Amino acid sequence: MDSRTEELLEKYWETETSLEEERALRCLIKSTPEIEELREVKALFEHFESESKRELDESFDDEILGMISEEKETKVISLSGYFKQYASIAAAVIIMLVSGYLFVQEQNQYVSEDTFDTPEEAYAELKRQLLVVSNYMNKGNETMNELANLGKAGTGLQDFAKMSSASEGLELLSEMNLKNN
Repeated sequence: MDSRTEELLEKYWETETSLEEERALRCLIKSTPEIEELREVKALFEHFESESKRELDESFDDEILGMISEEKETKVISLSGYFKQYASIAAAVIIMLVSGYLFVQEQNQYVSEDTFDTPEEAYAELKRQLLVVSNYMNKGNETMNELANLGKAGTGLQDFAKMSSASEGLELLSEMNLKNN
């Protein structure tokens, strides 16, 4: 292979040849005897030449139209419709699971336990607690009555004496408040 052919081939593979250089390269390749290095290039150029001479006949259109009509129709699947369908099912399942869990938790939350062994013990404890509350309420009422009477007192000394007894009642009320908290 001569240097001109090598140079043109190199330019051809790098797509830097002009049309005249490509014609010259084709002529050089055709006129060169069978060389192993140029066999593939020669076959490529012969293929290009034979395809460029090929003309379409009337049957070409029929073949293409036949291929088009033979193609199977593809089914278009809408992803949004698919998502909506299964998203609504998933939402319903989640709602059922959460509501079932909350129902079970609520049932377990209100389990009452007996703190006394017999009803008589429970009644006695209730009675004792009610008496304590009643005692505090009575003392509170006495204190309130004394405070109401404080405004009606005639002399200043009597008012101070009643205030001290009323303060004792208020102390009892604050004691009761501390015990209940």
